[in-house]
Amino acid sequence: MRKSITCIGGLALSCAVASTVFAGAVENKTNWSAEYIRTLNRNAATDYADIAAYNPAGTVKLDEGFIINGSVQFLSKKYENNITLGPATVLSLESDEPSYIPGIFAVYNKGLFSIFGAFSNVGGGGKVDFSQGDATTLLIASSLIGQPFCPFNPLNPPAGGVCVAGPASQQLTGESHYLGYTLGAAYAINDMFSFSVGLRYVNASKELNASVTLLDASLNPYNVPISFEQDGDGWGGIFGANIAPNEKLNIGMRYETKTNIDLKAKVPPGLGTPILAGLGIINGVENPRDLPALLGLGASYWISPKLRTEVNLTYYFNENADWGGDENNVDNGYDIGITLEYIFNEKLTGSVGYMFTSLGMDPEYMLPENPELDANTLGAGIAYAFSEKFHTNFSIGNSFYTDDSFVAPPPIEYKKNVFFMALGLEYRFM
Repeated sequence: MRKSITCIGGLALSCAVASTVFAGAVENKTNWSAEYIRTLNRNAATDYADIAAYNPAGTVKLDEGFIINGSVQFLSKKYENNITLGPATVLSLESDEPSYIPGIFAVYNKGLFSIFGAFSNVGGGGKVDFSQGDATTLLIASSLIGQPFCPFNPLNPPAGGVCVAGPASQQLTGESHYLGYTLGAAYAINDMFSFSVGLRYVNASKELNASVTLLDASLNPYNVPISFEQDGDGWGGIFGANIAPNEKLNIGMRYETKTNIDLKAKVPPGLGTPILAGLGIINGVENPRDLPALLGLGASYWISPKLRTEVNLTYYFNENADWGGDENNVDNGYDIGITLEYIFNEKLTGSVGYMFTSLGMDPEYMLPENPELDANTLGAGIAYAFSEKFHTNFSIGNSFYTDDSFVAPPPIEYKKNVFFMALGLEYRFM
């Protein structure tokens, strides 16, 4: 059982609910705009200001002037930890806490030269609430059965001496955000080639609050709280290129460097402090949790004057990040997808998109609070121009995750599903 605690509890608590949004890798997230939700492929786009984040070198292709774009996403999430306790006993522990994800983008374009900025959630992205606990709290509780509480609280030992049953109750909530602030510029050498460079500051914060209530031999309840916060920041570079060989074909490329981040822990004193210390989470001590480098590639092609398609590949260099050794349990991951976009008239455009996500992780190393499962994602939506200056995007979609399981022991099965919708507004000061 202690091996299970190290494998699951150690990774889970050190990650501190690493991610709760649907698009991206173990740590990186790329669902930043309503335009992305309705297409799922934006690496080669040249139509809205959100490309400041997806195809920054393509910002020189936008309308001249100042453009501001904002999006808000709603994600309805259902995460499940199904734990087999016996031949006919399966404990199902769930979280259905929703998330709201904002994104703001701005571009000032003078034709050959543009300046762009972006605010987005580049990692993490929301909250989970397992009101009855999850695999992490259950395994921690199991590891404490048969142990005296004296080492945790020597001045007030329980009358029953040792914990003999549990958990009588358990709960866990967690929240994580990697907020990215980007500023950069792009320059068009000619009609075919443009390049961009940007600098991004990332502020990371993670929080976990959990507890398990155990019973001693006299059935006295003893609550063991397990909570901490982590904060850190770092800087990274973003380099882009856009190639437009002709009016029909556009190719976008973006490389984001690794962002070195050390998360400093704040751990309140309590019965759970020794448990966290055993996992390397100690008050005032920093643990590395880098945001990995990524490469985004895309190709957009106009099949006809009204019909456009785009294919994307986003590759995540998880293995090169420093996660205090956890990176050794993960392969590099990727998203690959395709979209079709149709212009009905000068005001209305519709699109559908598909994306497959491979995260490169075996289930025994996944985060119980948000298991990093492979997924098939569908998105669709409309863009409507109320005027030449004021544009809107509305989109919906769903990520269908592949269930996965392993034997800890006990056997644990992970399931999740995410439904999402987004609204985006753009105004062009031309």
